[in-house]
Amino acid sequence: MNSTIDRTVSFGKPVTAPCLVPVEHKATPDCINDPFMINGVCYKVTAMSFGSPHGAVFVDDVDAIDVKATGAALGTHSLFPEGASIVFIQVIDKETVKARLWQRNEGEKDFTAEAACVAGVTSIMLHKVLAGKVNVCMGNNIFRVEWDRCANNVSLTGPADLLKD
Repeated sequence: MNSTIDRTVSFGKPVTAPCLVPVEHKATPDCINDPFMINGVCYKVTAMSFGSPHGAVFVDDVDAIDVKATGAALGTHSLFPEGASIVFIQVIDKETVKARLWQRNEGEKDFTAEAACVAGVTSIMLHKVLAGKVNVCMGNNIFRVEWDRCANNVSLTGPADLLKD
């Protein structure tokens, strides 16, 4: 981690049930890697919540994505009835992903703890990384997301000044 003092915070269970995220989705039990059409382009979205609705999308290069335009289009898509924050994720290697965030009602932000968890859990869920833990690079920081599937609990470790109660 970039900070000399790290802190670990538990985020509990990732919520993927469409009625609880909420996301309008009826094809399968959860909205995982499902197509959302925006201006003729198909984005595969995983809907998840740790308290507020998020959509996670894998891209080849997070630095090349127009987070403002694409995030706003996906985050206000009719399939998200209350809107959603959108996390764009790039796989760096089998232990690390890089993420950028379009925050609902705010625009692009460097980081939220919930978005880092969404990026990490989605990466683990879709087998983009090894095992149950992943480093998530957001802003100028590196966070560690661990998902204990047996206990169904997600924890986030990172700079203490960013992970406040």
